[in-house]
Amino acid sequence: MSRVNVPNTFTGFRVISVPILWTLALLGLQQPFGWLFALAALTDALDGYFARKLGLVSEFGAWFDSFADNLIYTSMPFWLWMLLPEFFSANRTIIICLAVLYGLDLSAGVYKYDLMVHYHLWSSKLAAIALFVFFATAFLWQPNQTAFFITASIVGISLLEEILVTLTSKKHDSDRKSLFS
Repeated sequence: MSRVNVPNTFTGFRVISVPILWTLALLGLQQPFGWLFALAALTDALDGYFARKLGLVSEFGAWFDSFADNLIYTSMPFWLWMLLPEFFSANRTIIICLAVLYGLDLSAGVYKYDLMVHYHLWSSKLAAIALFVFFATAFLWQPNQTAFFITASIVGISLLEEILVTLTSKKHDSDRKSLFS
């Protein structure tokens, strides 16, 4: 199966958008950043949809999607700090706690399976949607504190579930849907 296909093209756009997003953030161009971020977020939904719809689900595609997600997720706290410094300062403790949980999640997978795990848990999907919607709206308009707390709660619960799945599973299964499945 060719690695160049519709779903991987969407994922590739997300990967290519990361250095552009970094450039926009470094230049302080919040509105263009917000629009490109929103477009990149949309590709996260489209790659999986088209992979399933066109019968192009593959191990490489799942890895590539996770790689793109990890690039964006590890950049998010820094983009907040650069583009919304007052908001970052006011929420520093929560943001750092989530970043540490994310680091523990990745570390647990590397320790147990020798790879950066990324599950397709229902909570992970909800967390991705919440994160992308919060970030896009925060950069395009302004951050909403209540939306941030809701998003942070969803992300925190999702990361804890991923860590528990890694610690309690005998083998890695990226298609697992929940801790209880």
